[in-house]
Amino acid sequence: MKKYLIVFTFLFLGMSLFSQDTEIWIKNSPEIRMNIQNTPLEVRWRPIDQMIMPDHYFGKHSLVRTDIMFGLTLDKIKIFNYTKFDEFDRFWTGVRFDVNLDFFDRKFLVNIQERFFWGLNDDSDNHYYLVQYLRYGVTPKIHLGILSYGKWRLDRPFDQGEWFVGPSAEFRLPYNFSFHTAFTKQIFTTNVYMWFVRIGYRFKL
Repeated sequence: MKKYLIVFTFLFLGMSLFSQDTEIWIKNSPEIRMNIQNTPLEVRWRPIDQMIMPDHYFGKHSLVRTDIMFGLTLDKIKIFNYTKFDEFDRFWTGVRFDVNLDFFDRKFLVNIQERFFWGLNDDSDNHYYLVQYLRYGVTPKIHLGILSYGKWRLDRPFDQGEWFVGPSAEFRLPYNFSFHTAFTKQIFTTNVYMWFVRIGYRFKL
């Protein structure tokens, strides 16, 4: 039985541009994925999910979280149990649904993710994420598309959430490396942007 281990590194840069109060947010989130060949099982672990930002948000310049996911693939759908906790003793568990569709001989790919989290203590709010990733293969190794990423609290109106949308590009590189980047704009806030970068490497165990 062969196992596949995929390591991703994420870097988000969120910028409030064209204003005197420009803010730069940096999100560093390495992810380790393990897929067991010939089984539908998958494990994903983000040992350090760190957001670096101005200290007026949390009284410090960074927020550190840990995520772990246990998944099952059913045809074009993946279902995960998703648990996370941070350094402020906030603790959540929830469910993540991934739907992966392809059209036109797999040249046009659609990935839709929904993540629902329930707080396990009084300090942890209930919230959900919606991720939409549409891409078209202009060559076998280059995909261009649109990335949409949003987070909302369940007890607040939809337009008080965070929703970023923008163009993306994904490249398959030699020696099992891959590179994905996107530049997105906040829909509900003026002049707030997020830059996304993912570097991946795949190898067999």
